Amino acid sequence: MNDTTCRIVSYPSELAAACPRIAVAIGVFDGVHIGHQAILGELRRLAVDSAAVPVVLFFDPHPRAVLTPEQAPPRLSSLDTKVRLLQDLGLRHLVCFPFTRELAELSPAEFLERYFFIPGLTVTAFCVGQNWRFGKGNSGNGALLAELGRARDVATSVVPSVRYGSDVVSSTRIRQAVAAGELDLARAMLGRPYSINGVVSHGRGVGGKVLKCPTANIVDHGLLLPPFGIYAARGRVGQRLLDGVVYIGDAPTIRHDGNPEVIVELHLFSFAADLYGKQIEVLFYRFLRPSMIFADTESLSAQIQRDIKAARLALLDE
Repeated sequence: MNDTTCRIVSYPSELAAACPRIAVAIGVFDGVHIGHQAILGELRRLAVDSAAVPVVLFFDPHPRAVLTPEQAPPRLSSLDTKVRLLQDLGLRHLVCFPFTRELAELSPAEFLERYFFIPGLTVTAFCVGQNWRFGKGNSGNGALLAELGRARDVATSVVPSVRYGSDVVSSTRIRQAVAAGELDLARAMLGRPYSINGVVSHGRGVGGKVLKCPTANIVDHGLLLPPFGIYAARGRVGQRLLDGVVYIGDAPTIRHDGNPEVIVELHLFSFAADLYGKQIEVLFYRFLRPSMIFADTESLSAQIQRDIKAARLALLDE
């Protein structure tokens, strides 16, 4: 039980050789919010009680992105961020399970028989949230999972939903909070500031040359963005967390081609190294002002300096 190796596999069977006894939490875990963290805490308890290795199984892509792509929600966390968050919580064995239409056609019993109740692997316990559904047509729930597990001497724990205020914490509720700019509410339910991550790309080159404020232009991968505006933020560069200010919008003052494009630009206060092509995480702390149109770049540049000062002050409290 002292194995500290990090393993990320696609199917539970791939863990059999190294971890023949596993306790498994199953879900999507988008955002790894405080409700998910309650499930993972229960998973660790079950693993200790049954002398097993705790394993987190999450589906990727999001099931709705496969079954009803036109209704797929924007993600709260990229795959890389989700893995890091789970590992930060002490989970070292992860199953990034490929979700497909074929998988969705399996009955609850077929799903368990095919992927969990297999030679060489002993599942000692399952752990899911109370609203979790599985199997064709979402016909299975925690009660059915417990019934099917009991026939195999597998314990099942169905963890009650966590509430914040009057409502249940959920990825959907957090998406609503982020989209509305309610960052404090999103932060409370996530247990950390909301963040996005992406690759730094070449932008218009206006930030450094014209506005004297060099920025990293972030290309995200379908993550949910807060409303247009300026935010006090931090950037995670490797293992470093650096203060900065971030802009989300379509740059109306400097756009001249009439072709709106949403951009995310991060200015780090004390960082001058080349970031092009590198992954960076942007953590949002405080909304400072909405996106605005300025008469000229000189007016915009002056406002940016005021934004930087406001962001520095805001981050002193964080």
